[in-house]
Formats: sequence, C-alpha cells, structure tokens
Amino acid sequence: MIIILTQSFPSRLGGIENLVSNLALGLSKKEKVIVFADRHNFFYDTIYDNEYKDRIIVRRTSGIKFFRRRKKIKELKIFIESKQVKLVIADSWKSLELGIDYLNEKNIPTICLAHGNELLSNEEKKSKRISQTLEKASSVIANSKFTMSLVKKIIPKNNNINFVYPGAIDLRQKTKSNSFLKIEGKPVLITLARLEKRKGHAEILKTIKKLTSDFPTIQYIIAGEGPEKPYLKKIVKEKELSTNVVFLGLINDAQKKFLFEVVDLMIMPTLDETEKQSIEGFGIAYLEAAFFAIPSIASKAGGTPEAVLHKSTGIIINSFDELYDCTRKLLQDNDERISLGQNAQRRSLEEFHWDVVINNYLSIFSNIIAKKR
Repeated sequence: MIIILTQSFPSRLGGIENLVSNLALGLSKKEKVIVFADRHNFFYDTIYDNEYKDRIIVRRTSGIKFFRRRKKIKELKIFIESKQVKLVIADSWKSLELGIDYLNEKNIPTICLAHGNELLSNEEKKSKRISQTLEKASSVIANSKFTMSLVKKIIPKNNNINFVYPGAIDLRQKTKSNSFLKIEGKPVLITLARLEKRKGHAEILKTIKKLTSDFPTIQYIIAGEGPEKPYLKKIVKEKELSTNVVFLGLINDAQKKFLFEVVDLMIMPTLDETEKQSIEGFGIAYLEAAFFAIPSIASKAGGTPEAVLHKSTGIIINSFDELYDCTRKLLQDNDERISLGQNAQRRSLEEFHWDVVINNYLSIFSNIIAKKR
C-alpha cells in the first residue's frame, strides 16, 4: 500500500494537482493507493472521487488548515499501524512536516516532492522548517534540475535528492473536443496559466499591440484566473485590444483540447521573482501544448528552459526586449514554427507521456523502499 499526503488534488485545478493525480493513478496499476487530500469543493470533489473509485481511494479532510493537517496525520497513523504501508509520498514539505518524525520512528520510507515556489522563503523560522523536513525525508524528488538545485542549497549534505520531469496529459485521444468558442482571426496565441505577475501576461499584451501592425486580426487567448486579471483587463482597454484578446477564465480538458486544435503558438515567458518567493519550477502547460505540435515561447527563468528546448521545441528569450521580434519572426515563418512544433510533439511523446514518467518514479520508489528494509 502507498499513501499520498497532499494539499493539491483535483477537483482543484493546477499543475501540481495534475501531477499528484496522475502519479496516484499511475501507481494504482502496481499498488493499492490511498490519497489523503484536502476537500476543496464537495460537489466537484465527489465527481472526481467517484470517477476513479475503482483505482484509488481518496480520503478528504475539510476545516481550517491548522486542524486539517493534524486530522490527516491522526488518520494516517491508523493505516501505518496496520503494517501494510510500503511508502508515504507527500506533495510538498508542508504535507510531510507534522508526520515525518512518526514515520521515521516506524521506519516507513518517505518521499517529498519539490516544485519550486514552496521552497522559497525570506523568513528564518520557515526556512528552518523547510530544511528540517526535507532533511528527514528518505528522498526528495524535484520536478526539474533547476528545482533540484534549489533543494541542494537547502540541504547541501543530503545525497538522497533526485529529479523526475513531470508527465503531461495527452488530450488528443482520451478527451472529446468542445468547440465552445468562436475564434475570428489569425494567428492564434495562447497563455494557459494562473493570472499572476510572474507569468508575464502584461508583457505579452504589449507585444500583441505591436503585432497588430502585421497581424490585424491576431487573437490572444488568456486562459486562467488569478489576481492579475483586473490589471490585465485595464491594459487591454488602454491599448484598444478588445477585439484581439479573449479572457476565458478556468477551462476544462474538453475546452483545452479545442483550443490546442486551433492555436498556432503557446506564449508564456515567465518572470524570475525569486525575491518575492515566486518562480516557475518547470511548466507542464508547455508540454500539454506540445502534444498538439504547438511550439512555445518561454524565458530562461527557473526550470522553463528544461520544458522548452531553445530552437528545438520552441524559443527561449533572454529578456522581454526580445519578445516582439521573436514572436513576429516565428509567426511569419510557418516552416520554422511547424518544425519546432513537430519536435515538441515528438519529445513529449517520448519523454513526458505518463506511461514513461510513472516508470521513472517507480524506479526511484523501489530503491527507497529497498534501502529501508
């Protein structure tokens, strides 16, 4: 039996949620999996749990965070005492912190996933909590080489640090497309991300304005929600881009598939806001687009150059000063854009399909379990 402790799980949407969900479902092919997850929305949580009830068991905990975390550990102990648990996986150090000493006392192997943002802190007390929890885990698995480097700075003497690139969902076969949006204009660009400053939406909108000279009917689709939305809508109004920019809010997989079928380019050059505890550890959205042969424009911040390979599966810019020229050239050169997209698709199928990724995780898990015996 494998237990997963997580604060980030569907029905909540996001990259970590997708990662933990697919990890649980992938492991269920080999082991019995029980997920201790937060309750986000009773209705949508129930839909998810019922859909996968034959593959995984999901135990939801509600209430304020202080008590929720403690309830999980209390229930976890009941399963540990059954002596059936081979491994405990935590979505981050936060989920592992309260139970790590108990699990080590019971000689249960533990794996802590690391994504990027959650490792950053300017508070001495919090930094100490992070380092102590990571140090006590049997192994830490980062989502990129970049994130692994962050972990090594926190626990430099620890040798049990690995990285596994996360898998991405290939929507082409399993999902029916929902043509929910009428798109009038070409070319079509998309940013699929939470609307926060580090995702670079504001800089993209400035570029879109310049691009209207060469592409009067250009369409820029912004999919996602977040605190930057009012500011971004203000920019659209000021720059008179209402006919060129579409705000979609949150979208489901069927809608996402439709968009990927019509989009020409993924554009998401993220900002490095490490000082504000914000960084892109990898970038699953680039890979989801890649399955549809869509190349990406990204920046060199964080782990994004590992998700998008420069001049192979997309373009990596060094600064936003390059964004306009880079985007314009790629939109004008159809052959280059198609070639990059084909490379991106090939790489996603070979390296980031979940059937491949789950085996990478299983290899590490087997070694950790063996060491504890």
